[in-house]
Amino acid sequence: MSKQESIKDSNKHSSAEIATDEPGWVQKVIRDRGMFGNFLSFPSDKAPWFVTLLLIAVAYYLSFWVRLEWIDFAQAHYEDDKGENVYFHPEMVKDGVALPNTHDSFYFGAILQKANFGMHQNNSLIPSVWQNGMITYLPHLLLKAFPSLSIEQLLLWLPVFIAGIVCIPIVLIGRLYGSHAWGFFAACLAGVTHSYYNRTLAGYYDTDMFSITIPAFALYFLLSASRKKSLNFALAAAITLYLYRFFYISGQAITGALALAYIGYRLGLIVLDFFSAHSRDFKKTISSESAVFSFLSILLVAFAGYAEYWAGGLSIENSPGKFWLGIFILFLLRICFSFIQLKPTAHSAHSNMFAGRKDPVAGSWKKFSIPAIALPIACLGMLTFTVLDGNYRGKIFSKLDRYISAGKVGAMQSQNKEKGYNLSYLDVISTVREASGIPKAVVRNRILADSPSCSCPRCLPPQDKENALIIPTAIFGLFGVGLLILRYWEFCMTVPFLAIAYYCFQGAVGLRFTVHVGNIASIGIVFLILCILGFLAKKFLPRSNEQGNNLQRWNAWGVWIATGCVVVFLLRPNIQHAQNYHSHVVYPTKTIDVLEKLDEVAKADDFVVTWWDYGSGCWYYGGARTFTSPAHQTFDNYLTSEILRSRNPQRAVNLSILKTETFVDIQNKREQGLPTYPTAVQAIFKDGKPDLEFYQGILHDLDQGTYPLPPQTRDTFLFLPYEILRIFPTILSFSSRNLYYPNGQSAQNNTSREPPMKILRNGRREGFSFNFDEGFRFDQNGYLRVEGEQSGIITYSQLWQVSGNPGESARIVQAINADGFKILSNPDSRSSRALIYIEKTKDLVILSSHALNSTFAKRFLLDKFDANAFSHPEFKNGVNPVRQPFISQADWVTSIPNGISLNMRGGYKIDANLKNFQANLPGVQEPVPFAFHRRMHDTKTGKLIKMPSQNLEKAKFHLIQSNLPIFAGGRSYTVPSGGKTVASIATSNGISPQMLSYHIDESTDVTLSEGDVIEIPARGYQMSQAWFFMDQEIFDSTLVQGFLMEDLPDQLFEKIYSSPWGKVYKIVN
Repeated sequence: MSKQESIKDSNKHSSAEIATDEPGWVQKVIRDRGMFGNFLSFPSDKAPWFVTLLLIAVAYYLSFWVRLEWIDFAQAHYEDDKGENVYFHPEMVKDGVALPNTHDSFYFGAILQKANFGMHQNNSLIPSVWQNGMITYLPHLLLKAFPSLSIEQLLLWLPVFIAGIVCIPIVLIGRLYGSHAWGFFAACLAGVTHSYYNRTLAGYYDTDMFSITIPAFALYFLLSASRKKSLNFALAAAITLYLYRFFYISGQAITGALALAYIGYRLGLIVLDFFSAHSRDFKKTISSESAVFSFLSILLVAFAGYAEYWAGGLSIENSPGKFWLGIFILFLLRICFSFIQLKPTAHSAHSNMFAGRKDPVAGSWKKFSIPAIALPIACLGMLTFTVLDGNYRGKIFSKLDRYISAGKVGAMQSQNKEKGYNLSYLDVISTVREASGIPKAVVRNRILADSPSCSCPRCLPPQDKENALIIPTAIFGLFGVGLLILRYWEFCMTVPFLAIAYYCFQGAVGLRFTVHVGNIASIGIVFLILCILGFLAKKFLPRSNEQGNNLQRWNAWGVWIATGCVVVFLLRPNIQHAQNYHSHVVYPTKTIDVLEKLDEVAKADDFVVTWWDYGSGCWYYGGARTFTSPAHQTFDNYLTSEILRSRNPQRAVNLSILKTETFVDIQNKREQGLPTYPTAVQAIFKDGKPDLEFYQGILHDLDQGTYPLPPQTRDTFLFLPYEILRIFPTILSFSSRNLYYPNGQSAQNNTSREPPMKILRNGRREGFSFNFDEGFRFDQNGYLRVEGEQSGIITYSQLWQVSGNPGESARIVQAINADGFKILSNPDSRSSRALIYIEKTKDLVILSSHALNSTFAKRFLLDKFDANAFSHPEFKNGVNPVRQPFISQADWVTSIPNGISLNMRGGYKIDANLKNFQANLPGVQEPVPFAFHRRMHDTKTGKLIKMPSQNLEKAKFHLIQSNLPIFAGGRSYTVPSGGKTVASIATSNGISPQMLSYHIDESTDVTLSEGDVIEIPARGYQMSQAWFFMDQEIFDSTLVQGFLMEDLPDQLFEKIYSSPWGKVYKIVN
């Protein structure tokens, strides 16, 4: 019997069970588990399994073939006269292998270095090969089995081989519903969707190749289980969900959501059957085949959802028995289900799923009878246990909440179990492009590329986009999913993916999450196409000819062929995107040269100060340790930002050493099992503790050299890759904040320049008032007056008093007694200020309401007065906002009379006059004076050539001209009148004739005709002019002085290596 026939037979059995009378429309819909079957239908097929396997192979090969595009681009080469390979882009290839194009690749690569080659043994940030699960365990096994393989080869090729596996469950979903065409065409689309390709292209070694594929298998098994009422498929689904955490360390949200969707769907069916099919007969309902299957399958799926964390890599490493216990319990449950049957009742004798079917697991073994009520009770118990003990909400929403809150607030507070005071740091997620909110049109195109052309800038230039025809394929795909849910209710299990799409369109989550929607959008768009074409075929095509021959099979072929043509039309823009997506590598070979120089001088236990993006690269090529990495985006980014922006080189050195030694101390304590802080910045500031430090005071003392540093036990280096200049504004945002506020800054009155806190010093009694410096006086009626240019009364809503003794709390008072002078409180409820009188020092603190509620005020003034902090010279600035310094790098430069115009994307422009050295800044009325510096790298030696600076006096801004690497992409070229030879075209475009000849497959001496359009290949990494405009604070920073100017003091920063690709300094104490 074919699969389709068995499904129909199963449906007939269900129909007989549910109702014996002719059902009404509602009963029919509930019986069929779907609606609009007459309209939402298309021709089915009964192809054998070898056809299924063949279609899987074709869809897989398409995915594989498309991903070869980037390898062909990165490793493009020709043979020179000596027979040696000459690469188009030599900086993208190392030892004949294209380099990875994502920072995460080197994180996983460093794990493999540690596991397979014994490197990085003391690097606490590099975990074991188990912790990240399959993403590192699979290549670890391959390296063991095939020692000739290199890590670089695996990082390049594994995404190519693995990404196409997603086609398997999608083809099988089509087979499940009797349509290989549906599954095959959807699989072809799913394997090459825009976002999925971006995150699984060759060299992009990250978790997405598993995080998208495994849920597709889980969805197939859940659909099969529900449609066939098969406990074996339910077991397969449960095992898949259980194992997902091993394939994707952050997979708990998808696991929980799919499990919850399945459980909700099956319970919903029981409720519907109770009210419709079984006439509100509870016993009949719970003993029905559908309900019995629901209860048993829910037990399997719920347990998998609860215990899925047992299959996490770290859990398997630490508790392998627990992992195997989970597998054992799932199989044990399935076996037990085969040996039980419901006790016969008037309702269940011939209706429960054990009565009329022979279970192959149980065979002829004796079965045990249980009352029907036992199953819902067991199911309820499992669900209750899972919800109460399994933290289901946390599993599903914790990561989503993190991304949403980061997008709205951008801050994260440290967490500490003991009662303490917490600082608020900038959340890295709010600055990561792949996690940031994006325009709806980009979201749509990412899910499934628009047609007839992908609308990304690489495929459709902005100047052509306004007049272009754009078909929003993804929207139709999601609409198709909606229709699919109506037609087959079990597809409501795709709702979690629809929810992800909703959050992406709302901008609540970012770019990377669109990858989770591509599969269902592909399934939905093909379903929609098939339904439309199937409806048209039934409507307009004859079912038989004049001879009476049945034409329905020919009509079916017509629908399939037409659908195939439409899918090819939809595939084209996705493949077009892949052909144009020439992603750069994150570490060109010349940047690797810089890191290898670091490796030559650094010991394995030495540390490197750099931004978190480059942490794993420093491990992999530099052999040294870092504080952060792509997998460890911790609060320590604050300290790195402070170091790179520091205007005082001594402060940068002191903070680097303090950060290093504190980090080492944390690791030592952790290894000894002692309580400690998660990060260095929290340890230095005592973040989360009752004795939270006055952190601005620490930074001030480090600047002055008065802060006691721990003994230096190892060297610390500074690594500045050229790309760090581009992201410097983002780096600055991590320290351009006041950590005492949740949003990073104090809220100030927009109509007033009044500071959030002002301290009135030297209180003394003079006549009938208590006076302070700067013309402030407090009279006995409680009026605080100020005299001078802006005289008046300062209102307040609260008057507080604190003795000034360390550790004592402040209290709201009705009057204060200062030197025997009684001052009554005279609050004004409309005021947003509060006053705090310090008895011991006779000072008065004026606080805005926002400052009063800050961690600063609570810790140092209100809860327990801190005399040391109060006496610190920086205390007066404790609640002030931290200014974001200004720096801008020109995207392109144009000439203007007497100068240049620095143009940035978004229409931002700075006109710089190079004769009078004045610049016009957007939003600034008067021109500002600037100093002009030329610092150019020698293109052959990499040495920085310093030319005399101009207009240094009175300059508050600086214009720096330098030259840095850029990636020169390809472009179209139209042959001019008269024609040109391939060699002359190549020379005029700055590439070798052999390179162009190989690229267009024409001899160098061939003359191309006028009007011919050819593609000039990308020139790869080239040195190009770079222009920066910045304020004085940025100019003085460690980063600018270290990279662009190379003027850091030698006695503090020993230059190890310098090139336009990166700079390495050794920090000297």
